[in-house]
Amino acid sequence: MDLKQFRTSDERWVLAVLSGPNTRKDLNPIDGFEVQLGEWADSLGIEARHIQSNHEGELLEYVHANAPEVNGFLVNPGGLRRTGESLRHCLKDAKRPHVELHFDQHELRGESIFAPSVTGHFAGPGQHAVLGALVALTLALDDMDFLNPNGTSEINRSHGNPRSLYG
Repeated sequence: MDLKQFRTSDERWVLAVLSGPNTRKDLNPIDGFEVQLGEWADSLGIEARHIQSNHEGELLEYVHANAPEVNGFLVNPGGLRRTGESLRHCLKDAKRPHVELHFDQHELRGESIFAPSVTGHFAGPGQHAVLGALVALTLALDDMDFLNPNGTSEINRSHGNPRSLYG
């Protein structure tokens, strides 16, 4: 599969995939998921990094250490969906676009504390949610008027903050 054909740029974006508590079971075997993630990234012409942790502090440290060299984050908060306020603030403070993703649509039922501050949402089916989010964020980063860090448009959101609907 060659996904580069959909791109408008040949920039090799670096995207980090954060998998929070209780997501490991959905990634089994985790090395198989990481191989698949690498294949998808190569097909898009980007670099994708992955970290899975059941400890919010480890995810925070990863974001702090890697934000300067990462263009965007995909976060599957898992068990942090309602309690991960620290991770939500950390991602917002990183000033990089970040997309909340879930392996199943039912995980979006109820409230996610990440919802007000993410650039976008992606859900299911299964690990293909990651592929959809990778493609969507890559194309958005390619777009000079949307998320491209070099964009100068009035509507550019490269700092990762969603545009308010209320002015």
